[in-house]
Amino acid sequence: MSHFSTWLQPDRAFAQNCAMRSIVLIVALLSGCIARPPDVVTRDGAWSLDDLLRSHPIETGANIRADLIARTATASIHLVQIRGGETPHRHLSHDLTVTMLRGEGRATLESAVRSVAAGDVVVIPRGAPHFFVRTGREIAVTLAVYTPPLDAPDTVQVTDVDSAQVPR
Repeated sequence: MSHFSTWLQPDRAFAQNCAMRSIVLIVALLSGCIARPPDVVTRDGAWSLDDLLRSHPIETGANIRADLIARTATASIHLVQIRGGETPHRHLSHDLTVTMLRGEGRATLESAVRSVAAGDVVVIPRGAPHFFVRTGREIAVTLAVYTPPLDAPDTVQVTDVDSAQVPR
């Protein structure tokens, strides 16, 4: 019996070595698949999303916080954090492009409702009724680009849109 187990020992070591290499390979491949937090780069510098959120914290109990983080002659770029949701509204003078950086929710654009998550982009033409409601556990974070640059309030509430899903 001992001669038989000695004879199998090299195969067992080889199998264990192959199994360990397979585990290391799987871990290495999966770690490459984990998304890193996005960076925001402007002419004034570059920041990780976590750094931006630390420097612009949403207050406890606040529903939405929006901060201007960059501006050009043709656009203004805002970091927007949403804890609950927006009420239906439209912008009369601005087109809006929203990129989800973190979190998930439902975006309603005119009468179409879509689930959105980090990496998705919503393009909202001026005058189109729209709103967003967070559905995930974490605060939703977006990068909102207004064209032309947002110089004054341009939000007009819309009452003819079903907003039963908006937390009040």
